[in-house]
Amino acid sequence: MHSKRKTRILFVCFGNMCRSPMAEGIARTFGADVVEPFSAGTNPTGMVSEDAIEIMREVKIDISHQTSKGLADVPVGDMDIVISMAPRPAARMVPPGFRGRVIDWKVEDPMGKSLTVFRRVRGELDVLVKRLIEDVRRHPPRE
Repeated sequence: MHSKRKTRILFVCFGNMCRSPMAEGIARTFGADVVEPFSAGTNPTGMVSEDAIEIMREVKIDISHQTSKGLADVPVGDMDIVISMAPRPAARMVPPGFRGRVIDWKVEDPMGKSLTVFRRVRGELDVLVKRLIEDVRRHPPRE
């Protein structure tokens, strides 16, 4: 009998304030059956952006309970996929011998910019995360 273990995905951005919490919220909302999402920042600020919370609320996704964490606060080595939106590539964030996938996404940092920019970033993340979830559904990780 094969297990139904969920794919663990870590989304990383610079401050864990905007992009990675948004990606985590989208993944939790649309991929809860197949993914267990996490997020972290290379330089965590300790808070999630009010603008990010607001524009996610517009699409009925609540990220207000999420907290800003650093890489040391999440089990990076246990992830199946690590996605970087930070200045540092994902391959440089994972421990030696990491067996999962590393992916780099070029997504603009909306911090300090208008809600229009936040909405555009949310739209980009929506497409990228949903595409990733579909990929996971087609190719689940092996135990």
